[in-house]
Amino acid sequence: MSFDAKPLFIYVAGPYKPITDDIHDAARIAHQNTRKAILIGNALIERGHYAFIPHLTHYMHLEMVSKSLPSEFWYKYDIAWLAKCNALYYIAKSKGADIELRWARKHMLKIFHHLDEVPRVK
Repeated sequence: MSFDAKPLFIYVAGPYKPITDDIHDAARIAHQNTRKAILIGNALIERGHYAFIPHLTHYMHLEMVSKSLPSEFWYKYDIAWLAKCNALYYIAKSKGADIELRWARKHMLKIFHHLDEVPRVK
């Protein structure tokens, strides 16, 4: 591993929205997906990078007073933040994560799939 790398702004892309008809299971799965993204974000930070974890909007969803915003809003919202980053960490397939992965490839961002691919920064 190289220790000469500069810190990257790394967007964490992965599943959030559960695919289930069980409203109680949906909350549990969303929480698990958010927790996984946080753990990966923390590992990226420990390697010396700046992680952006869009899954943290999970807590915004929980606090919305009026009706929730449509998925299309969140896809645009996430791309706006991805545009500020210079790398993407892809956790796993999902509609949103795949949109983000395509955008990152199109804009030639560095893409990581495993933590051991991410250089450590001194």
